[in-house]
Amino acid sequence: MKVPGIEFASSQMNYVLIERDANGGLAITSANRLSLGDTRSSDALRAFQSAVQTLFTSSAPDFIGIKDKPEKGAMRAGAAALKMEGIVLANAPCEARFISGARINKCDDSMPSLKAYHLPAFKAAFCALADR
Repeated sequence: MKVPGIEFASSQMNYVLIERDANGGLAITSANRLSLGDTRSSDALRAFQSAVQTLFTSSAPDFIGIKDKPEKGAMRAGAAALKMEGIVLANAPCEARFISGARINKCDDSMPSLKAYHLPAFKAAFCALADR
């Protein structure tokens, strides 16, 4: 079972792809980030969409875990995050599950091989996988 975890931070989409084998073991198969260069450039949006489609095509996920960003309030998502989220949802080949920030904060982060900015994406994937 393959699950990418996604977190939107500013104009970056951090993602970690985890895979559960038949024995229940977890492995990180990839971790990277995609950038949205300009939120008002159709070329930048298309380039981001193409990168997302490539990610989904190459990974063939069973479902997707996305760290939830509020749309209102002091910690609300910015324009870039909302546009990237829309592109991800429109191109998702499977179900996407939103994981709350509170749940992600409670999740164990025992993956020392990841960079700190990838941990929320890993936790989103891990929590989504735990729901299965």
